[in-house]
Amino acid sequence: METTETIHKWRCIRRFKQDEPVPEEALRKVLEAGRRTPSWENVQPWHFIVIEDAEMKKKLAKLAAGQKQVARAPVVIAVCGDISVWDKPKNREALLELAEAGVIKVTKEIIDNVVLKDPVFCVAEHGPAMILSRTFEQLGIAYGFMGIEALNQGLGMCIIGALGNEATGVQRELYEEIKSALCIPEKMYLLTLLTLGIPDESPNARPRKDFDKIVSRGKVGQKF
Repeated sequence: METTETIHKWRCIRRFKQDEPVPEEALRKVLEAGRRTPSWENVQPWHFIVIEDAEMKKKLAKLAAGQKQVARAPVVIAVCGDISVWDKPKNREALLELAEAGVIKVTKEIIDNVVLKDPVFCVAEHGPAMILSRTFEQLGIAYGFMGIEALNQGLGMCIIGALGNEATGVQRELYEEIKSALCIPEKMYLLTLLTLGIPDESPNARPRKDFDKIVSRGKVGQKF
């Protein structure tokens, strides 16, 4: 499917065929799309856990304010944000990898004395709120890529962001139980769920703002 057509055909799918499993190759391609997503200074702050166990999906549905599609989806991908990647030593490793690969042309001295000390570039120079915000931002890019690949593979997907976790501060007891069961380390947060399966519905397209309302040229309000 051509990329523009894929984007235009995207729909949030909440109903999946229960008698048709997600093909393993298609699932791997969706996950690979997430792995290949570009990220801030190449920190890649994500970890994807494929959930197929029925009991765990029920717990995740409860964590997601009772959203039934989580329990009913053949596959749920738990998208975790690894906030440890923003620590300066790990951030430095990611930058050095970019430099060694020839992606960016900077010296170790510039990385150490400029990039990792400038709050514009270094997320660790800010507090937890900025770190969490940047992590969400990067994950959003990843599951955007994954959603396009899911549609390309003939799959339906829904992005579930309403969860009890560190960001919302609700259902902490259940959240900690799930984190423990999934072996999610302390500096990794469960931030989003992606439900995945063969679509069993064809929703209408969602209304979108007019092009001229969201795009300007030169300055806000000036027509493109």
